[in-house]
Amino acid sequence: MKRLLNGLVGACVLMILVACTNSPEVTTRKLQFLAKTDCELVYKARGAQVIENFCETEWKPVKVFIDDQKYSVNWIDEETSRYLFENGCGQTAGCYYELSLDRVTVNGRFTYITHVVKGEYTFEIDANENSRLLNETTSDLAS
Repeated sequence: MKRLLNGLVGACVLMILVACTNSPEVTTRKLQFLAKTDCELVYKARGAQVIENFCETEWKPVKVFIDDQKYSVNWIDEETSRYLFENGCGQTAGCYYELSLDRVTVNGRFTYITHVVKGEYTFEIDANENSRLLNETTSDLAS
Protein backbone atom coordinates (compact mmCIF):
# COMPACT_ATOMS: atom_id res chain seq x y z
CA MET A 1 0.00 0.00 0.00
CA LYS A 2 2.86 2.36 0.85
CA ARG A 3 4.47 1.66 -2.56
CA LEU A 4 1.20 2.41 -4.33
CA LEU A 5 0.83 5.69 -2.45
CA ASN A 6 4.46 6.69 -3.19
CA GLY A 7 3.96 5.84 -6.87
CA LEU A 8 0.76 7.85 -7.03
CA VAL A 9 2.37 10.87 -5.34
CA GLY A 10 5.39 10.61 -7.67
CA ALA A 11 3.15 10.49 -10.74
CA CYS A 12 1.19 13.55 -9.56
CA VAL A 13 4.39 15.53 -8.95
CA LEU A 14 5.67 14.56 -12.41
CA MET A 15 2.38 15.66 -14.05
CA ILE A 16 2.50 19.01 -12.25
CA LEU A 17 6.11 19.61 -13.35
CA VAL A 18 5.30 18.76 -16.97
CA ALA A 19 2.23 21.03 -16.95
CA CYS A 20 4.22 23.95 -15.55
CA THR A 21 7.24 23.62 -17.84
CA ASN A 22 5.44 22.94 -21.11
CA SER A 23 3.51 26.18 -21.44
CA PRO A 24 2.65 26.97 -25.07
CA GLU A 25 5.43 28.77 -26.87
CA VAL A 26 4.49 32.12 -28.37
CA THR A 27 6.21 32.63 -31.71
CA THR A 28 6.44 36.04 -33.30
CA ARG A 29 6.19 36.09 -37.08
CA LYS A 30 7.45 38.92 -39.26
CA LEU A 31 5.12 39.45 -42.22
CA GLN A 32 6.80 41.30 -45.07
CA PHE A 33 4.88 43.25 -47.67
CA LEU A 34 4.09 40.78 -50.45
CA ALA A 35 1.81 42.44 -52.98
CA LYS A 36 -0.49 45.28 -53.90
CA THR A 37 -3.53 44.63 -56.07
CA ASP A 38 -6.19 47.06 -57.26
CA CYS A 39 -7.94 46.65 -53.91
CA GLU A 40 -5.54 45.08 -51.40
CA LEU A 41 -2.25 45.24 -49.57
CA VAL A 42 -0.98 41.77 -48.65
CA TYR A 43 1.63 40.94 -45.99
CA LYS A 44 2.75 37.34 -45.55
CA ALA A 45 5.01 35.01 -43.61
CA ARG A 46 4.97 31.29 -43.00
CA GLY A 47 1.78 30.48 -41.10
CA ALA A 48 0.45 34.05 -41.13
CA GLN A 49 -1.05 36.60 -43.49
CA VAL A 50 -2.65 40.06 -43.27
CA ILE A 51 -4.86 41.38 -46.07
CA GLU A 52 -6.06 44.99 -46.02
CA ASN A 53 -8.96 45.51 -48.45
CA PHE A 54 -9.70 49.03 -49.69
CA CYS A 55 -12.62 48.22 -52.04
CA GLU A 56 -15.02 46.18 -49.90
CA THR A 57 -15.38 48.68 -47.07
CA GLU A 58 -18.92 47.63 -46.12
CA TRP A 59 -17.40 44.57 -44.42
CA LYS A 60 -14.53 44.48 -41.98
CA PRO A 61 -11.61 45.46 -44.22
CA VAL A 62 -8.69 43.73 -42.44
CA LYS A 63 -8.27 39.96 -42.47
CA VAL A 64 -5.65 38.35 -40.23
CA PHE A 65 -4.73 34.69 -40.63
CA ILE A 66 -2.38 33.17 -38.06
CA ASP A 67 -1.87 29.46 -37.51
CA ASP A 68 -5.32 27.97 -38.11
CA GLN A 69 -7.24 31.03 -36.95
CA LYS A 70 -8.87 33.80 -38.97
CA TYR A 71 -9.88 37.25 -37.72
CA SER A 72 -11.86 39.90 -39.59
CA VAL A 73 -11.50 43.32 -38.01
CA ASN A 74 -12.13 46.99 -38.65
CA TRP A 75 -9.24 49.27 -39.50
CA ILE A 76 -6.48 49.31 -36.92
CA ASP A 77 -5.07 52.61 -38.26
CA GLU A 78 -7.03 53.49 -41.38
CA GLU A 79 -5.16 56.73 -42.13
CA THR A 80 -1.77 54.98 -42.23
CA SER A 81 -3.09 52.04 -44.24
CA ARG A 82 -4.70 54.29 -46.85
CA TYR A 83 -1.56 56.42 -47.14
CA LEU A 84 0.58 53.32 -47.74
CA PHE A 85 -1.94 51.96 -50.25
CA GLU A 86 -1.76 55.20 -52.25
CA ASN A 87 1.95 56.02 -51.85
CA GLY A 88 3.74 52.78 -50.94
CA CYS A 89 6.63 52.30 -48.56
CA GLY A 90 9.72 54.42 -48.83
CA GLN A 91 12.13 51.49 -48.58
CA THR A 92 12.29 47.87 -49.63
CA ALA A 93 11.03 45.85 -46.66
CA GLY A 94 10.10 49.15 -45.03
CA CYS A 95 6.58 48.04 -44.10
CA TYR A 96 5.88 44.89 -42.13
CA TYR A 97 3.73 43.34 -39.45
CA GLU A 98 4.96 41.34 -36.49
CA LEU A 99 2.30 39.02 -35.09
CA SER A 100 2.12 36.53 -32.27
CA LEU A 101 -0.79 34.45 -31.07
CA ASP A 102 -1.35 34.06 -27.34
CA ARG A 103 -4.03 31.36 -27.26
CA VAL A 104 -6.73 33.32 -29.11
CA THR A 105 -5.45 36.91 -28.78
CA VAL A 106 -3.32 38.29 -31.61
CA ASN A 107 -0.63 40.69 -30.46
CA GLY A 108 0.77 42.79 -33.26
CA ARG A 109 3.05 45.58 -34.29
CA PHE A 110 3.13 47.34 -37.63
CA THR A 111 6.26 49.22 -38.67
CA TYR A 112 6.46 51.48 -41.71
CA ILE A 113 8.81 53.90 -43.42
CA THR A 114 7.62 56.29 -46.12
CA HIS A 115 9.63 59.00 -47.84
CA VAL A 116 8.79 61.50 -45.10
CA VAL A 117 7.68 59.57 -41.99
CA LYS A 118 8.82 56.60 -39.95
CA GLY A 119 6.34 55.05 -37.56
CA GLU A 120 4.89 52.06 -35.84
CA TYR A 121 1.86 51.05 -33.88
CA THR A 122 1.00 48.15 -31.62
CA PHE A 123 -2.38 46.50 -31.39
CA GLU A 124 -4.27 43.46 -30.22
CA ILE A 125 -7.17 41.46 -31.61
CA ASP A 126 -9.29 39.45 -29.19
CA ALA A 127 -11.27 36.25 -29.73
CA ASN A 128 -14.40 38.29 -30.56
CA GLU A 129 -12.57 39.98 -33.45
CA ASN A 130 -12.28 43.34 -31.70
CA SER A 131 -9.10 45.22 -32.53
CA ARG A 132 -7.58 47.78 -30.21
CA LEU A 133 -4.78 50.22 -31.02
CA LEU A 134 -2.42 50.18 -28.03
CA ASN A 135 0.36 52.59 -28.92
CA GLU A 136 1.43 54.69 -31.89
CA THR A 137 4.62 56.60 -32.63
CA THR A 138 5.80 58.56 -35.66
CA SER A 139 8.85 60.63 -36.44
CA ASP A 140 9.69 63.00 -39.29
CA LEU A 141 12.46 61.90 -41.66
CA ALA A 142 12.87 65.41 -43.11
CA SER A 143 15.48 66.34 -40.50
